[in-house]
Amino acid sequence: RRASRGATRAPAPRRRLRARRRCSMSPVRERLLDFAKQVAWSLPIGIAFTDLVGTVVRVEGPSMQPTFNPGLDADRPSSSREVTQDWILVEKISYKLLHDYRRGDVATLWAPDNPRIQMTKRIAAIQGDTIWDDSDGRPLTIPQGRCWVEGDNASHSADSRNMYGPVHLGLLEGRAMAVVWPPSRMGAVARVPVKGRVISEAEEVESLVRPG
Repeated sequence: RRASRGATRAPAPRRRLRARRRCSMSPVRERLLDFAKQVAWSLPIGIAFTDLVGTVVRVEGPSMQPTFNPGLDADRPSSSREVTQDWILVEKISYKLLHDYRRGDVATLWAPDNPRIQMTKRIAAIQGDTIWDDSDGRPLTIPQGRCWVEGDNASHSADSRNMYGPVHLGLLEGRAMAVVWPPSRMGAVARVPVKGRVISEAEEVESLVRPG
C-alpha cells in the first residue's frame, strides 16, 4: 500500500526506541508533575497566610530596647553583627481583618517614607486620642485612620515624635506576639501603654461632643 500523501513514519526500530524512552521517563515526569501541582496549590496558600494570618520577622536595630535586642550596643552599629537580634512572631488578623488597634501594642509597619523598610514600634495613641506633641509644644488630636507610634528607646528611634507624625493605619502589618529566637529570649510580648503620652483618650473625646 502506498503511504498517504504528506505522512511519514519513522522506521520500526526508532519507534520502539522512542516508546522505551517514554516509558522510562514517565515515572520521573509524574513525580515532577506531582511536585509542580503541590507547589501550585501551596504557594498561594502560603502567601495568603503570611499576608493575612501571621509570620516571623527579625527586629532590626536598637529603637525598641529594652523590649527587643537588649544586647545590642546602640552607639556601635557594628555590634549588630556580633549579637543575635530578636526574631518575633507577628499575628496579622487583628489589624488586617479585625482592624483592632490598641494602645500599647507593639506593631510592625512599613516606614512612611520608604515602603521597602519595615519597622517595629509601639502604638502610643490611636485615632481620636489627644496627645502632647513635643515637637510643636501643643496638644494634637490623632486624625481618623491614623495612629501615633514610638520606639521604646526614644533616643535611638525615628518615629512619630521626631519624623513621621501620625502614621496611616494602612501601613501597620501586624502585632508582635512573642520573641521566638534566640532561645534565651523566648517569651510573650506585653501590651504596655506609653505613660504620659495621651492627654485624653478617644472615648473621652467622643463623650464631650455627644449631645446630652
